[in-house]
Amino acid sequence: MSISANRLALQFLMLFSAAGAASAGTITCVPGASNGPAAPFNWVRRISIDEHSRTVNLDVVRSRTKDTETMGKMRADLVGMEESQSGEPVYVFNSIPTVGTEVTHLFKLFKASEWRLVSAGVAFANKVPALRAVEQSVVFDCKRSDLG
Repeated sequence: MSISANRLALQFLMLFSAAGAASAGTITCVPGASNGPAAPFNWVRRISIDEHSRTVNLDVVRSRTKDTETMGKMRADLVGMEESQSGEPVYVFNSIPTVGTEVTHLFKLFKASEWRLVSAGVAFANKVPALRAVEQSVVFDCKRSDLG
């Protein structure tokens, strides 16, 4: 290849990389107002997904009494992000296990008519997974912001 062809290829590669980075963004979600008082308890209070780094941060309720809730943080890996028929992405992520944690949580955030979160807990005993719980889907209000 000639020097000018190399430069052209390099410029094209840089343009393509910049376009890919500009399309990445974040989405932040909180439980929706339509969940109402009759809705089941939801322990996930905030979701923040960074598409570029493929990380997810969750604010969760660690423990709850009649009068108080103890909040905590959970990190997760974005393991899948596919575009749905509606044009909105479907996010699939799982919690990053910490020392002493016996349950891994799997999540799917998708938009039907509204954003919904479905989660399941999987426990591992002797490296064998066992489904521990599947929670009802919960409505979330999500806002997207582009990075660039």
